Amino acid sequence: MKPLKKRKSNSFTGIAATPYLKVNSAFALILLLVFIYSLVFSQNKHPIPAALTQLTGIVPPSKGLTASFSQIVRFNIANAYILNPYGLRVFSFFLFQFILRVGLIVAELRFHKPLKTGVIVIDIMISLYLFIYCLYPLIEYTFKLFSLQLFH
Repeated sequence: MKPLKKRKSNSFTGIAATPYLKVNSAFALILLLVFIYSLVFSQNKHPIPAALTQLTGIVPPSKGLTASFSQIVRFNIANAYILNPYGLRVFSFFLFQFILRVGLIVAELRFHKPLKTGVIVIDIMISLYLFIYCLYPLIEYTFKLFSLQLFH
């Protein structure tokens, strides 16, 4: 009688869960929770207030992003733009990152081996570029705010 071959598992226990796989999984889960949060809470029913605006009266460019995300997941793009003109740009970063994370998780689990360093470097470079491009208005505002505080 011939012994049965042991099948490789498509779970985290089937291959050594690399740090990259763990980070991608955690990031994908966080992004999924952001999308679910945006879907569950409608435009004016968000339980998390805009703390900076409430504490200081300053209205940052991130004000209304959550409400904008809620409209985007409902495909109300015009409404989303009215709520925050940067909403679609920031949301597209999160959506692309979610798709990329899931794709890289599937690739690592499917081929039963860690991704090559070159793939990881390309992932980092693409993600960094998209982060800077998509979140530039928020980054610029933050640097201006800190520079005013430092030199005022």
